[in-house]
Order: sequence, then structure tokens, then C-alpha cells
Amino acid sequence: MSSSPSSPASSGATSPAWQAAVPAITFLLFVSLLRSPITAIPPLLGRIGAALDMSAGEMGALTSIPVFCFGILTPLASMVLRRLEVNVAALWALGLIMAGALIRSSGSVWAAFGGTAVIASGMTMGNLIAPMVIARDFRSRTALMTASYSAAINVAVTLSTALAVPLALVIGWQGSSAAWALVPGIVAAVIWWRVFPPHGRGSEAAVIAERGKARKATSTPAPPSPTGTTGRRKHGVRMASWPLAWIMAAAFAGHNFSYYSIVAWLPTALRDTAGMGESGAGVASSVFQVTAIIGPLLVPIMMNRLGWPILRIIVVVSCAWLALPFGMLLAPSVWFAWCILGGMAQGAFFSALFTVVIQRTETPDENRQLTALIQTTGYIVAAVGPILIGHLHSVVGGWSLPFGVIGTGTVVMTVCAIIAVRDRSTPPGRAETATP
Repeated sequence: MSSSPSSPASSGATSPAWQAAVPAITFLLFVSLLRSPITAIPPLLGRIGAALDMSAGEMGALTSIPVFCFGILTPLASMVLRRLEVNVAALWALGLIMAGALIRSSGSVWAAFGGTAVIASGMTMGNLIAPMVIARDFRSRTALMTASYSAAINVAVTLSTALAVPLALVIGWQGSSAAWALVPGIVAAVIWWRVFPPHGRGSEAAVIAERGKARKATSTPAPPSPTGTTGRRKHGVRMASWPLAWIMAAAFAGHNFSYYSIVAWLPTALRDTAGMGESGAGVASSVFQVTAIIGPLLVPIMMNRLGWPILRIIVVVSCAWLALPFGMLLAPSVWFAWCILGGMAQGAFFSALFTVVIQRTETPDENRQLTALIQTTGYIVAAVGPILIGHLHSVVGGWSLPFGVIGTGTVVMTVCAIIAVRDRSTPPGRAETATP
């Protein structure tokens, strides 16, 4: 933070533990806004549709916009982040999320769609910023912070989904839909500005300067910087030419395809296969989301406490993920066990995969490029999932084929993730560097 450690502040506020915790808390507050402003909308769809006279198709499209934007806008967000400092970009992302929430709540169909797209554009930037910040500021705690990042999102999603309607009963659907972005967004922006000020602590310039001082002390030459501050690249890293990048992208695509398909259709499948009512199926399917809070936190325990290699973690987590679609295919009456296993696994897989992504990149710019490629592919495929599964269900009239297709997605995820962990190649262009 901006205050000097030598200032006569309280010892607690300047202790090493507190100084280490504040950036982590600030980061988690930021990432908690990367889903909750859009997951508050599905519970409010009935009210929004009635107020704006929207058709069922329009309401469905409103909930689909964010996933399409995550895929389509990620390359653009990556180009923006190439020019903006990460500390500044995070403030822009928060600003877009808050501005979009205001637009969405203004009371017209076009504003609802336009505002949702603006929110999604801010979240798309945030999706890239999060792993970049972990790689830059928390590299020694990659597994823990990636797990905490995923858990923070899931906690915020659970809260927004559960409390959106009760809040709407007090302040209306417009107030409720805006509140999930504005209130935490303002708090997050103010704290972020204090902890990660533009061109200040944690910025790329500060990090490069600190690394330079450390290397001078050990007489170690500085590696080239992606921004050119300490060196020049003869040729940039070519992520799109790296086969491993596409294997990771396929793993994330299989994961996302399965996740969004399950989220969209699990309540309907439970009504049909387990004889549940609408309310009961909704509550039952929430087990899949709630257990996702626990899953990411298991990854650092397996890695750091149990000493498991990342390959074993990927295999165990993937097997648990596979249990949900194939369990619903073979023994739907045991849905509770499949939802618990699948819920924990889907949260843990995200954490494990992006731990690998961060470990395989050396600079924030490499992280940006690889994350952009993976997320573009993953979210475009994810947007197709619910549509394809719905079409298959309408054609065959049952759930065997849809769950078989979802299971195929988790098989692709598993195979590609194992290949990615075992691969030891480096991206083309990394070795082609020089220092002045």
C-alpha cells in the first residue's frame, strides 16, 4: 500500500503477515465480481420478462450473451491488455461492469441486452487479468491463489443466485440486478486503487525494478522484459504455434462444454429422471454449484500438504468430473452423489488447469497470450454446449444421448489435461531473446 512501512502506524497494520494478506484479499474481492453480476439474473428472469414484455427466447438469449462474449471478446481484451498496465486494466474492467449494470437496469429490452454485453466485456478483461496478477504477484503461492480465486467466484455466485430475489422484493428487480455490481464494485475499485495503484506497487514497472535490484545484489543478469524495460525480444513468443497451448485449450473447452451444459439442463434432467418437481429440481441441482466452493480449495491441499504431483491431481479430479455425466447416464437415482463429485471436481479442475498455465509461463505477457488462446477456445465451445444438448434432448426425447455427449466432453478434457501436464515443451520464440 502507499503508506511507508516506517510510518508510526499500528504494528498490526504494518506486520509482514498483514502486508502479505492485503494484496491477496484485494485480488479476491476483484475476482468475486467476475460472475455474480450475471448469475443474479436467471432468478430474476420472470420479473424482468414481465416488466419488459420479453419472450422466452429473448430471456434465454439474455442469459447466453455473457458466455458468447467471453469467447468472442477475449482476443480484443488481450490486445487491450497488451497496451494497458494490469493495475489500470483492472480498474477499467470494474468500471465496465458497473456501467453495464446501470445500463441493464435502466428499463428497456435493448438496455438489458446492451448492458449485459458491457458487463461481459469487463468480465472478459477480468478473466485475463486474474491469472496475470497471480503469475506476477503470487507465483510462490500459485496453487493456493488459483484455488482461492475459483472459490471466491463460486461463493459470490452462490450468494447472488440465492439472494437476488429476496433483494428484489425490497428494492425491485432493477435495484437488485444493479446492486450486485455497484456496491461490491465501488468497494473493490477503491481498495484496488490503494493497494495496486497505477504505476505504483505491484505494477509492471515496479516489479521490473524490484527484480533488477535483486539481480544486482546477486550479480545475475536480468532477463528480457516483455515491455522492453530491461531487454528486447528479437522475436516474440508465438503461443498460437505451440501445440501444447491448443491441447490446454481443448482441455478447457471440454471442461466448459460440460459445465455449461450441466448448469443449463441438470434441473430439467432431474425432473425427468428422478421425478422431482420444479422447485425440488432447482434445489437439488444447486448441490453442483455449492460443492464447487470446496473443490478448488482441495487442490493446494493435495499439492502442498499431501505432496501429490500435478499429474495425480489432474487424474483424480478428472475421474470425479467424469462421474457426473456417466453416473447420470447409468444410475440417475444416485444423482446426489454424482452432483457432489462433479461439483467439487469442476471447481477443482479449473484451479488445477490454470495452476499449470501459470507454471508454464514466464512473464505476464506470456500468461496473457496463453490465457487468451485457452479462454477464447473454451468459451466459444461452451456457448454451443447448452444449445446442442437441448437440441439432442428435443430430438431423442430422453437423456441418455445428451449425457453421453457431455461425458464425451469430460473424456476430451481428461485426455488433453493429462497430455498437457506430461508435456515439457516450451513456446516457440521463448529462447530467441537478447539483452542489451
